Amino acid sequence: MTSRTQIINSSRKRVSNLERHPGQGRGHQPNNHGSDTDEENCVADDRGSEDMDGMEDLNQTVKKLVRYALACEYQRSTIKRTGITERGLSLFQVTKILIRQSLENRSEAQEQLRNCFGMEMVELPVRQKVTLREKKGQLNLPTAQKTKGNSKSSTAYVLKSILPPKYRNTDIMPPPSHKSSSDEAAYMGLYTVIICLISLSADGQMANHQLDKYLKRLNIDRNTGIGTTSELLIRMKKENYLQEYKTQDEEGQTSEWRVGPRGLVEVDNEAIIGFVQMIYGSDAPEDLLQRLHRSLGQQVAND
Repeated sequence: MTSRTQIINSSRKRVSNLERHPGQGRGHQPNNHGSDTDEENCVADDRGSEDMDGMEDLNQTVKKLVRYALACEYQRSTIKRTGITERGLSLFQVTKILIRQSLENRSEAQEQLRNCFGMEMVELPVRQKVTLREKKGQLNLPTAQKTKGNSKSSTAYVLKSILPPKYRNTDIMPPPSHKSSSDEAAYMGLYTVIICLISLSADGQMANHQLDKYLKRLNIDRNTGIGTTSELLIRMKKENYLQEYKTQDEEGQTSEWRVGPRGLVEVDNEAIIGFVQMIYGSDAPEDLLQRLHRSLGQQVAND
């Protein structure tokens, strides 16, 4: 009896379900169009969710990169890809953010830096082969390796201000954490003068005795007011404003100076020309601009 009662109850439930949902009977053909639409909607929702997750991941990556770049600039240290990856950013993410600037002329990280901080991230130039040993080593390389070496990226970046000159003051651009505003202004003036002297020299290089001669004329060959000259030159080398190379001359071992990668970016040719014109003021000779262009290896525009 119990078994029969269970069968009857089960049959009643089936009939009741068929009455409520007549489309689910045996003779009913399912609506494939509705099913396909539901599946498409599910796929679209999944894609939308993935896009949202991807955008959120990209935003977090951009924020991390911007924070790291600002911290490096505050300490005047180079922004390196190795340092970025050590802070949880994958090389793929970093490359995607940085390379997009060259592919699409825009980048989320660059937009944040430009719009919020008045800066942009620029790649440092690759260190040139200047010593005799380096040049010989470059000549002995196969052609394929030479081409690869010439196109090699430095994988190092710095932040460069894009603010107009009238806004580049210590109220808007504070000095690094370990320096006061007055010391920072003095330091910037010193490395700007030295970079200009070296850049305007023959082949963009200056022997150590020549640099010492100019520093004596400025009365800063031993002390600068913010430290000894030797200490400041060491700091400028460490921060990539200057580069010193050991060479040999008739009197023995000496050294020569060139502008470092950071110096080339911060004090470019336009800044050098503006600085020299400011020094001359109204007493500047008529051909000063042409002479500066010639010394910097630039083409002089015909008026």
